[in-house]
Amino acid sequence: MNYNDWLTKRERYTPQKEAVIDSSSRVRYTYSRLNKMANNLASYLQREHELKAGDRLAVVSKNSVPYLVLFFACAKLGVVMVPLNYRLPKAGLKELIADASPGLLVYSEEFKDTVSEINEELDRVSTLSLDKDSKGLAGLMTKEHPEPLIYEAKAEDIAMILYTSGTTGRSKGAMISWRQIHWNSLNTEISLGLTGNDSSFVNTPFYHTGGWHVLLTPLIHHGGKLVFQPEFDAEGCNRLIEEEQISILFGIPTMLRMMMEQPNFEDADFSSIRFAICGGESCPIPVINRFKEKEVPIRQGYGLTEAGPNCYSLPAEDAIRKKGSVGFPNFHIGVKIVDDSGSEVEQGEVGELLMKGPHVFEGYWKDPESTQQALDNGWVHTGDLFRCDEDGYYFMVGRKKEMYISGGENVYPIQVEKVIYSHPQVAQVAVIGVPDEKWGEAGCAYVVLKEAESLSEDDLESYCREYLAGFQCPQHVIFKKELPVGDSNKIQKRDLEEEYRREHEN
Repeated sequence: MNYNDWLTKRERYTPQKEAVIDSSSRVRYTYSRLNKMANNLASYLQREHELKAGDRLAVVSKNSVPYLVLFFACAKLGVVMVPLNYRLPKAGLKELIADASPGLLVYSEEFKDTVSEINEELDRVSTLSLDKDSKGLAGLMTKEHPEPLIYEAKAEDIAMILYTSGTTGRSKGAMISWRQIHWNSLNTEISLGLTGNDSSFVNTPFYHTGGWHVLLTPLIHHGGKLVFQPEFDAEGCNRLIEEEQISILFGIPTMLRMMMEQPNFEDADFSSIRFAICGGESCPIPVINRFKEKEVPIRQGYGLTEAGPNCYSLPAEDAIRKKGSVGFPNFHIGVKIVDDSGSEVEQGEVGELLMKGPHVFEGYWKDPESTQQALDNGWVHTGDLFRCDEDGYYFMVGRKKEMYISGGENVYPIQVEKVIYSHPQVAQVAVIGVPDEKWGEAGCAYVVLKEAESLSEDDLESYCREYLAGFQCPQHVIFKKELPVGDSNKIQKRDLEEEYRREHEN
């Protein structure tokens, strides 16, 4: 079975079909052209750098078409790609490079100095530019090379290592197998009705699973079309949707909100979109309603690096009826919700979500202890708290580590945030648990108001009491001009926790 050389198959089936459009250069690539470029590059890597199956190749670069081709060149050889977070400080990158021990470190020119400094401190890893020059990989892709010797990957062979964010300590390298990528694609096809006629943007970073596996690898698998942006561009998305006839829009709530705020959003033609997929965090109801006005239903979903990004999906027709739900598990996925003792909870009760199936990762790179903690007889612990309603729809209640206890009652920040988001004057909100002398812990809501709006702390607290129990209502409300966001545009609660600690430690 051909798990890894997808482009050769795609060239055979749909050689002249457009596969990738570079929104910066406006260059358009067919599947045939992509495969020829990947073969050229694989041959070069095999002959000149002697890379073989199991070797690691690390990359420090923003998204680009050459970066995509490099992945499929590595795939042909069985080489493990390690996309690195270019936004990390030098010390953070150095730690990951040392951990991955790559046989080759590829970089784009804007990160050349950083990579050079890191390399001086390590054991002189071989390096190569990704950009277009006589020696850069982007230039080598277009030069004719002998046919590479293709490696036939097994299902459990590792295709890439994706490092987790490391918010609770050292980053861990999740080993993503070809089996996981393959079954994630099949689950996506079934849940979304994905076909070769679909198209979407590629504008979330490649060092996250969403950049590769929400729609990129499933669309390549099915012969669809990808429109590349080096980084997310809200105004450009609104414009390109009509130009490129985008059929599926993917983004986290922050990205969708940024699109809404652009001057060209109102007049943008979204008629080609079948639906938008929202993941990463719960989508605020005002965002759902605003896109509904443009006749774009938002399908909330759920996934994680260790089990693939497409694990749950909410049917488009339920976007309003089941607001806040992530839907139900995709076709080839087993799930259960358990308490702290590992016993399954009753329907409607809250517990940790566990998942099982061929979409689960192979463990953490060089970290058997963390692997054992994450995997239990094939079940992966997600660390996320879920409940299932009487209709079989699942709701993410929050992160297990974000839950706080106020006066002996469990409080899930995501439930509080949903209420505050529904206030017409609120643009963004993040709720964290903070120490409280009376209740042990209490809620603190960081709130960004919509432009030209004003709202007092008392007014917001009164609003919360209309919809929440007393123990759920935030004891503190802090208004800010903006909230800290991370590499994938998700609100960074850890930064808010550190800010609160700094300002209240005395």
